[in-house]
Amino acid sequence: MHYLLLLLISASTALLLGNPLIQILKAIGIRQTIREDGPPDHIKKKSKVPTIGGLIFLIPVFFLTIVLYLLKKDFQTRDIAIVLAITFTMATLGFIDDYLKILKKHNKGISGWTKLFVQFLASLIISHIYNEHAGLLYLLLNFFIIAGATNSYNLTDGLDGLLSSISLASFLGFLVLFNFHNKIELSYFAAIFLGALLGFLYFNKHPAKVFMGDTGSLAIGGAIGALAIVSKSELYLACFATIPIIEALSVILQVISYQFSKRFLQKDKRIFKMAPIHHHFELCGWKEPVIVRRFFISQVVCVLIGIGILLASLQR
Repeated sequence: MHYLLLLLISASTALLLGNPLIQILKAIGIRQTIREDGPPDHIKKKSKVPTIGGLIFLIPVFFLTIVLYLLKKDFQTRDIAIVLAITFTMATLGFIDDYLKILKKHNKGISGWTKLFVQFLASLIISHIYNEHAGLLYLLLNFFIIAGATNSYNLTDGLDGLLSSISLASFLGFLVLFNFHNKIELSYFAAIFLGALLGFLYFNKHPAKVFMGDTGSLAIGGAIGALAIVSKSELYLACFATIPIIEALSVILQVISYQFSKRFLQKDKRIFKMAPIHHHFELCGWKEPVIVRRFFISQVVCVLIGIGILLASLQR
């Protein structure tokens, strides 16, 4: 019952914040900057849509989590403090990235190396907190999880409602996992995030009235990575974050194929028409809502598989 109540409160808060924040973003000219090499119709259709809409779901997430942390003693755990801190750090990183893109009127903000450095620092801190004598391998594993989750969810954010719906499935999987493992405070956090994303999706579904920007996508990825580390459930990311992982792998494979063909074949050969892979399907003729729906269903199936593995492990 507590989960449902928190979910409803966070969803309602996001719905109430949505229109006023969108109007503010429009009034001050916070517009989305579209990548120049993206699908041609994106520049025409999406360049006027306001960004940094991640604030719509991040405000209720931070507000409700902090209120619970201050009021409930059983919520005042190291795990929730770390998850909240990393989520806030990545949201701030994303906000600065969005601001620079808007300022420069270009789709390049903070450099990739700067993002990786911040993600490395976050991994270093979390490694030290959970294991003061952590070795290099433990640090690298945490860096791989934090950077991998943050950047893969960021790459998934390219179509109306895609990342929002995928993330709903991810947080639902973690909510079930934490409930069975009796990690109440993490369950509450997952429920709050789930509700806030539901409210945001109302404005982000096709045709989107607002985009979450890197402010939202980096925060989601940071939260997912932190939840996996503090709960020691990193392996479940294979099921709970399947689509973002595939999106990231498509970019890696695209870069490798391009560099290999350019260097050894003197040709411009690529595996996909465009990466991340959702753009490949778009250029193959799939309509945007069709891609989002199929990716979402696929992610839900993977989450259900993960929950099945969880139930099977509990019965041993």
